[in-house]
Order: sequence, then C-alpha cells, then structure tokens
Amino acid sequence: MIKKIFFILILISISLFLFPQESQTQKLLNLKKAQLHLQEMRGDYERALKLKEAGLISEEEFAKKETSYLRAQVEYQQALISFTGSEAKVVVDSATKWMDQRGKIHVKVSLLYSAKELEALFSLGIKEELFPQDFLKEIKDIYVSLLSDGFIISEPYQEKISSLSLGEAKEADFILLKDVESLEVSVFYAGREERTKVYLLKEASANIVTVNSSQFSQEADLGGEASFDLSLERFTREGSVFRLHLFGLPHQIAYDFIDPQTSARLSQIKFSEGITSLKLQLKLYLPKNPSEEVKIDKSIEFYTLCLDEEESNKLERSISQTAKGPEGKMAILKDIKGGKVRLEIIPRGIGRIEVGALNLYHEIKVGEDVEMDVNVKNTGTRRLDNIRIYTDLPLNWRADVEPDLIQSLEQDKERIVKIRFLPPVDVSVGDYEPKIKTECTSFGRRIESEDKIVRIHISSKTNILGITVLITLLIGLLVGIVVFGIKLTRR
Repeated sequence: MIKKIFFILILISISLFLFPQESQTQKLLNLKKAQLHLQEMRGDYERALKLKEAGLISEEEFAKKETSYLRAQVEYQQALISFTGSEAKVVVDSATKWMDQRGKIHVKVSLLYSAKELEALFSLGIKEELFPQDFLKEIKDIYVSLLSDGFIISEPYQEKISSLSLGEAKEADFILLKDVESLEVSVFYAGREERTKVYLLKEASANIVTVNSSQFSQEADLGGEASFDLSLERFTREGSVFRLHLFGLPHQIAYDFIDPQTSARLSQIKFSEGITSLKLQLKLYLPKNPSEEVKIDKSIEFYTLCLDEEESNKLERSISQTAKGPEGKMAILKDIKGGKVRLEIIPRGIGRIEVGALNLYHEIKVGEDVEMDVNVKNTGTRRLDNIRIYTDLPLNWRADVEPDLIQSLEQDKERIVKIRFLPPVDVSVGDYEPKIKTECTSFGRRIESEDKIVRIHISSKTNILGITVLITLLIGLLVGIVVFGIKLTRR
C-alpha cells in the first residue's frame, strides 16, 4: 500500500513541471536539503521503532514519527524528479543522406535516449524503494517518420524501434520519396510526438554527384531549342572537380551546359566549401532539317553524366572501344560510376507557309481590274493541310481566288494561286491596299503567315473625243496663223 502511495505521489510531482522551474543549481541544493531531512527523519523513525518495541512510546507518537518519515521520503522523491528536469527525451543524434547502388537516396536517422541527470543519479546508488528507476531506464515502442511541409516523404512511412535503453543509440533507415535538403523528424513515444527540424548531412563514402531533372522528356521543333533544368547534389569529398558529359546524343544536335545565374557556359563544375547542391541548365539546339539520326516524331534517348576525372577518362576509352548500338551503350553506362540521368528529346517538324508575288504594286484606270499570280510555298519541315487563301478588301471591292483552298502541300512544294481584284464601278481615283491572307494547319497545329499588302493606284479614264477635238482646234489655229502670216508678207 505504501509503494502505491509513493507512485501516486511521483505522478503528482511530475505535474509540477507545468509551472516555472528553478535553476539546476537551486534544484541540487533542494535535493541535498531533502536528503538531509530524510536522513534525520529516518533516524527519528528508527529510534521510535526501537522505543515502540520496548513499550516506551505510545502508538500515537510512533505514528507521528512514521508519518514524518514517509513525508520526508516523498519530499526527497519530489526533489529528485525536479532535479532530473522533465522526463528524459529521445533526441535526434544525426540524420545522414546517402545513395545506394541503385541510385536511390536514403536518410539514416540516429536516435539517442540520453538524460545526463538520470545517469548521474543512477551512479549514486539511490535505493529503488525511494526512487523506482526501471521505468526510466528503457523506452519502448518508438515510431519515427520523415516529413516535409507536413507530408510524409519516406518509405516506409513509419519505422518502429522496439526499445531504446538509456544512453543507447539506434538507427532507422528510410528511402526518400522526394529529394529535399532539410526535413522534420517525427518521433512518437510514451503517448507524445516530438518533431525536430534538421538539415541533412551528406555521406561522403563515394565520390559521386547525383543528377536529376524534372523535365526528363521534352518536344522541340526542328531548328528550335529545348531546355532541361538539372539539379546536382554532392555525395563526395571536398574539393573534387567533376566533368559534364552528354552520352548518346546525335552529333547533329548541339548543346551547352549553362549556369542560370551567370549565363556562363560550363564543361566542368566544382563544389565550394559548404555548398552541397547546384542548379544547371542544359540547352539543346536542333538542326533545321531531319536526318538519319534525327527523325521527326521519333524520340532520342540520351544521358547527362557528371563524373570525376577517373570516370571521365574511363568513359572516353569505353566509347572508342565498345561497339555501337543500344547494347553497347548500356554496357558502357553499366560500368560507369557516377551521377547520371536519362533524358529524352522528341524532334517535331514545323510547318511554315510563305506567300510571295512578283509584283505587289499595280496601276489601273477606273473600270479596270487587277490580275496577279501568288506563289504559296511550304518552307517548313512538315506537310501543310487545308491551306486557305482569302483577301481583306476595301469597301465594296470583290476578289476571285483560284484555288481558294489547297488540300495539302508537302515540304518544299509550291502552288500558284491566281487572284483577281475587282474594284466597284463607282470607285474613286486614289490608292487602295487590299490584303492577301492565308491560314492552314500542320499536324493539328495552326500555322500563321504574314499578310501580303497589294498596293493599287487607280487613275481616271482618258477622254479620246475631247483630246481629238482639242488637237483639231490647235491644228486649225496653227494653219490660220500661217495663212494670215503669208498674206501679210505679200502686201
């Protein structure tokens, strides 16, 4: 019964931790004071017990001595618990990031059950009847999880550690489902959860830089560019220099590794002290025309590699010695130790339409019309479909287009389209600018072209009758002047 009371009092004393705590030095003084008081009460109790056995003390006086002794025990236990601080915690001793041979990233978390005050007390040889210690020497059923932004990002989601003894450290290993530089370690034990934010250490057992890209597959038009964002992370010794390689990319496709901050073109990198990750940009420049290796709509698989000097030299030797083809390519990659990421580029042809004419300026008179030939050509790398030619005309003008629809036009092919502009009958003298427009599609994509502006100058009709009468009058006037002049000379 007395032991049960002791345990209840211990639990009550733990609740005192909710109130402001004294300094550790003051707690030590209180502990020593309680220890002296306990020794004093123990002496009184033992003397009273002997007196009771000899019949020299009453039951009431003995009960008072016994109660005082029990109260001194409780006060001593309370001082002990107060000195040890709150309950001992399971702390995160370390969290190390490492990569296995399959290229998967792991996090190894080391947990430590440590309480220096408890260890010091246990070394003093405190009696179990005054301070039960077994329930503090070991913690059971500890659950560990890794979180980022409130979400579990590890496999397994939760790791269980069956037991952890005081002063003992145990490790839990996880596979990261999301690559991060820092995370929260959640530790659940004894009915409570504690979270610790940590910046992950890097295991430098291998001289490796990992390479990743979220944009691993892209499409790009022939003659265009494609850009891949690369994330590089160091699992290496300090001061190592690494070379950047592209493996399996056709030689018709040019490329650059670019620092996104300085726009500098790079061929090798070095991690400065304290830097564990870098961001790079890979740019590919596709040729304007397809070839045997660069085919439209056929994906091209290649690898970005980040290797140290030894592995770089090994790669160059393997390329020159190994047979070409998919099997040879995979054999080379299998033997290379370093960071690599598989990327994919899919060349897409692009349709381009070009509209031209020998003459875009015309002069006509009122009542006349304009006829012209327009050349429609496919200057792209894909077939053009449903080419429609139409005009944007001034008010009351009309136009005839023949043909106004071309079903398809293959690459580098052209067609002649005849266009006739018909001004209205009452058209005014002046300059007019009708437009020739085209629209078409190429494999589901709408292709637009530049509008062509035709300039037409309209002048008034020439009056033949009026001009004839005027010329006749001028001739008659000249004849009359000559005749009159002759008569004057004869007089």
